[in-house]
Amino acid sequence: MQYSKEEEARFLSHLDLMTAMERAFRRAQLPLAFSEGFNPHPRISYASALAVGVTSEGEYLDLELEEDLAADEVWKRLQNFLPQGLKVLAVVPVTKRKESLMAIINMARYHVENPLLQAIRQQDVEKMINDALSLAEWVVVRQGKKGVREVDIRPGVYRLQGRIEKKLILEMDVQTGSSGNVKPEEVLEILQRVSSFPWGKNIRVHRLGLFIREGDKIWSPLERS
Repeated sequence: MQYSKEEEARFLSHLDLMTAMERAFRRAQLPLAFSEGFNPHPRISYASALAVGVTSEGEYLDLELEEDLAADEVWKRLQNFLPQGLKVLAVVPVTKRKESLMAIINMARYHVENPLLQAIRQQDVEKMINDALSLAEWVVVRQGKKGVREVDIRPGVYRLQGRIEKKLILEMDVQTGSSGNVKPEEVLEILQRVSSFPWGKNIRVHRLGLFIREGDKIWSPLERS
């Protein structure tokens, strides 16, 4: 299932989103399949979690049902029960894939908008990106359970482009999933280090989608279901 998280829902945490989705599935009277054990729960698995404050048009989840139900019927039942800001965009049956979404999704695509504090030229943007890409390492500091550590995120940045449309627009393809994760905020941190112009504070991040990257080929999770 592909769904979007729009402006009205962008401050929902991942836990809140999971609760809202499960409530919608129950109200839509979908025949949910449950896990076994003392505390059974619906068999719902999500792809890469979306950070609070970030919108998206390409989120995915797997939903297991106890009985066969046409994809169109699932989509129709859900339309009146999802909270404002969450929309189901596509429902397809999983017929070939055995792995979980989290196991196969390894790339995220982001669209970032930064309100400019001063007028800049396209060549300023291109210079900033080229200067960043010329660096051997993109070292950022991460705080984890084991303390502070430095991480080179450069190998996990696959594509980076920028343009001016009254705002500074950036698009990037970065690593995500069980093998590693690069946050768009970390890429912005590197760009700010090499940029020659001031950045605005109200930066907006939108996830265009999650993908399966294999060599030079990129697949949508729906294409690999």
